[in-house]
Amino acid sequence: MYKKIVYVIATVIIMFTVISEAEAKKGFYMGLGATYNTIDGKFNGSGGLKSDTDTIILPDIKNAFGVDILGGYGINDSWSIELNLMVSEHSGEWSGLTGDVDYASFSINGKYSFRSSDMTQPYLLFGISGNSLFIKNGSKNTATGEVGDATLSGAGVNFGAGIDTYITPHVSLTLGIMYRYVDYTEASGVDHSGTIDDGINGSGVSFLLTTAYHF
Repeated sequence: MYKKIVYVIATVIIMFTVISEAEAKKGFYMGLGATYNTIDGKFNGSGGLKSDTDTIILPDIKNAFGVDILGGYGINDSWSIELNLMVSEHSGEWSGLTGDVDYASFSINGKYSFRSSDMTQPYLLFGISGNSLFIKNGSKNTATGEVGDATLSGAGVNFGAGIDTYITPHVSLTLGIMYRYVDYTEASGVDHSGTIDDGINGSGVSFLLTTAYHF
């Protein structure tokens, strides 16, 4: 038992010795992780869009987990640029009915890291995004009664912050939060697609946990 305790203590000491020497690297990196997304704004389950032929519902979209995929390039010790793809599958409620809503977002973000130690670096993030919502059976032709899927799309702006922890010189673990301001300006229904006057706000928050490999 005593030998096991000594072994565990020695392992922890060695591990933290290695970690203390890890630091951010310049160059390319790729990551994969989980995200927990909220979608708010005008999506409250009581509104909708109407054209000459179609109606599109705006359901109350429930929070959901999703996948976060990223690729980036470290320009120097502080600045990097990231390409980020997030997808999540939600449920939505409208007038007592429940259906599926899929969310996808592609972002280009600039990231500034503050050097606090070799192991841990807080960061701030700012960027732009393209966003899409796919609402299952979310559109109806008012003349024929035909029901089909609806798609909303629009641009957004991201503001984020978090902490990068470098487990080794090549592997980092990121815990972050990102506010997504999104304005949906294009809609497509059963028989009609077009521009949304004044847009539909669909902003939300993403909680992120990602692991990245730095080449």
